[in-house]
Amino acid sequence: MSMEMTFLKIAEWTMAVSCNPALLGQTVNFRPFLCEATEGEADCHVWLDREIAPVEGGPLQEARPDGRVLRIWKKEDGIYIHIVYPDGVCRLHADAEWKNVETDARETDSLIVQEMNDVLMLAFAYSMAYAGGVLIHSSCVGLDNGRGAAFIGHSGIGKSTHSRLWLRYVPTSRLINDDQPAVRVMPDGRIFLFGTPWSGKTPCYRDDRAALKAIFCMRQAEENRLVRMDAVKAFGELLKSTSMMRCDLDSYRKIVQTLSTIVERVPIYRLENRPEKEAVDLSYGAVREI
Repeated sequence: MSMEMTFLKIAEWTMAVSCNPALLGQTVNFRPFLCEATEGEADCHVWLDREIAPVEGGPLQEARPDGRVLRIWKKEDGIYIHIVYPDGVCRLHADAEWKNVETDARETDSLIVQEMNDVLMLAFAYSMAYAGGVLIHSSCVGLDNGRGAAFIGHSGIGKSTHSRLWLRYVPTSRLINDDQPAVRVMPDGRIFLFGTPWSGKTPCYRDDRAALKAIFCMRQAEENRLVRMDAVKAFGELLKSTSMMRCDLDSYRKIVQTLSTIVERVPIYRLENRPEKEAVDLSYGAVREI
């Protein structure tokens, strides 16, 4: 019996998900990314309700994002991940290059919305890694002229605040994503920011894109100052802001390669700033002149 498939297109990357369309259609963050497609057009397949084999030995890596625990194993047949919630566990297995991702999540699970959000984010991020894409923890804005900028830095440093100041003071500016935008080096060499279904606490789920013209590493300061960063420091800051699994060396190498290309082609600045218009004048001025 054929499995019903639902299709998502995020950052021009098509995912086929074996689920009833209503499952993703009822979630506000995925709805803008639903699309018409065929299985042959999908770049990544995600299969629900699969039996996931037990994993022997301790995990190679463990992470604790937002109240969850991710336990990660690398085996000969791919990557295994256990996503541990306070009320349950979701297991997934991904083959080489994350073309096929299986999960034991079922549509009838009480946690299915949260499980699908996490499974699809992992499947998207690590399958797209093989096509010049990365998820970068940042807030990003776009302009009507097709240009865009990203603001990076640790939580609470002022990324979202600076985006809101752009919306207030820069004509035609818009918020593309406020937490996990995608950045892709396209086959023709152009680099774009894309909206995604994952935007943190800000409900900004837009199927939108802008050419990435600058990245600003935010620093709180008493005075506003913009300094172009050298390649080594810029790469280090970008690496800290990027989602990756170091135990999966294949995807890790692809992501590092993509970040290196971004550093080579996109200017990265340290923005020492106060939350005021003068700081926006500096960042917007840099984007406008590129």
